[in-house]
Amino acid sequence: MLIVEKILVKRKVIDISTPISPFMKIFPGDPEPIIESICILENKGCMVSRLSFGSHTGTHVDAPSHVLSNGIPVDKLKLESLMGMALIFDCSSMKGPLTADILEKAFQNAGVSEDISILLLKTKNLSRKQKGSEDISYKNKDSGEKKFGSTYLDESAASWIVEKKFKTIGIDSFSIDSVHSKILPAHRILLSGNVNIVECLELSLVEVGIYFFLCLPLKIEDCDGAPARALLISQS
Repeated sequence: MLIVEKILVKRKVIDISTPISPFMKIFPGDPEPIIESICILENKGCMVSRLSFGSHTGTHVDAPSHVLSNGIPVDKLKLESLMGMALIFDCSSMKGPLTADILEKAFQNAGVSEDISILLLKTKNLSRKQKGSEDISYKNKDSGEKKFGSTYLDESAASWIVEKKFKTIGIDSFSIDSVHSKILPAHRILLSGNVNIVECLELSLVEVGIYFFLCLPLKIEDCDGAPARALLISQS
């Protein structure tokens, strides 16, 4: 405990995980989260709840088995590949596909001199408005990218990330691919290139820059993905 306290002295821990609740946004077709009380304190002396939600609910890690027939499941991922120095790019003013040229220019402009192994994209795609708000027609296919975000990686950008040997790519939207894509090319390029994918991060209040990133998915055997707790630790 003392070692952890020394590491965190004068450093800020930022939780960039999206809370899981029955009122959260979900991707069309995914199971809706249910949190049901099974035992209550007054009757049983303890609280116990039954949880029901999809493997890609809230902030989550996509395992290679999500899109690759021979891909490994989430419990087989190397945790060290989900932690390290991360650079946050601000893509919030952009719409449409992010290309290799766009990412290369942003990377060069950042003037990064450290060993960066993780790239996080701040697009402001994913609003945290809850059910009951005016922006809630999630299951309307016509709403498409307007509701779920219009910024995504094209194939050249995904290939660039693999070539740069990043270990993990994270984004603050439901998908690194276009929401209209059926074949998910960016997913396939990244996961076959041993790059982890973390989606639905909460980056709206985080300043761009360099942080230590830590993301731990639930250890669910033979599953295609799992919700995760993702953290940033400031440099100072």
